[in-house]
Amino acid sequence: MTYDELVQAWSETAQDLLPMDEQDRLALECAREMTAAPGGERVYQWVFGQVLMLPHTELAGGDVPQVVAGAARAVRRATSVADCAHEEHPFDEQWVDLVDWIPDVLRMLADDSLEWVENYEKDVWVCPRTVDAFAAMILGALEPGSAPDAPPLLPFSDRRVIDSLTAVLEGYPQAGTDIGWEVACVGRDVERARGEDRAGQVITAAALTWWSGTAESSDEAYDALVRGFGTVLAALGDPACSHDEHPALPRWATDAVRLGVHLSSPGGRGVYERHGPGVKNPPPLAPLLCPRFTASVARDSLARLREMRAEPDPESAG
Repeated sequence: MTYDELVQAWSETAQDLLPMDEQDRLALECAREMTAAPGGERVYQWVFGQVLMLPHTELAGGDVPQVVAGAARAVRRATSVADCAHEEHPFDEQWVDLVDWIPDVLRMLADDSLEWVENYEKDVWVCPRTVDAFAAMILGALEPGSAPDAPPLLPFSDRRVIDSLTAVLEGYPQAGTDIGWEVACVGRDVERARGEDRAGQVITAAALTWWSGTAESSDEAYDALVRGFGTVLAALGDPACSHDEHPALPRWATDAVRLGVHLSSPGGRGVYERHGPGVKNPPPLAPLLCPRFTASVARDSLARLREMRAEPDPESAG
């Protein structure tokens, strides 16, 4: 396989276009190269390749995530991250932009005859701080919490949730989607959520209650959402807060799903603070995470659910 073919294969892995075992093989071979020379002059090539393949690696089976995480850790140990003169680095960008840029960057860095057409200069791309930060991004994605200094990254499993729920809400579910199971999973996530993740899970579930098909999707889905909202309300009670007001949720359910999923993980909240969730005029983060706001959203959503099935609301009935 030529270098250009290898870069193309990494890109196709990012898009899940290759057989699963081939994607595993590419990630493991890349990890071996990283481990063989973690402080080498060309280590950036393998690190950038792993950044491209993260959508596969994060959810891969077997020992693939562990091996790749170990390689990223080795690079971090071997990389000198002394202060540099660069004001900005590509790791400050969103992953969706990086996945478009990196293949061309890899080709241009390997061939001086190619015209350099990137936003960042060559020395910025191969800067030790860039290499270290991308290795931290890989490590943080595969072992959440292990690299607190990593650039924020929305988990790829969460990206899939956004895509799937958006398709359901727009009336064109992805092929093979069991809508009842999908909605029930959201309800179970609300029931299990703790800490700052809870606000995002509640907002995601609330968006589903704006869709009339939620209550009819399945009894399992309906019951899971009711239990989820009930668990949140029982846990939070009537919390006090210091905010003068709380923000309104986005007008469209699909935007509310995107917002909620971003708030459901530390990486997603980091992306929210740095880049926004892809919705117009995103509200400040702190009021969105407020337990009082979360309780209010859960209470309204539970009442809306019961209204869908014409069930009495115990609070109003009392």
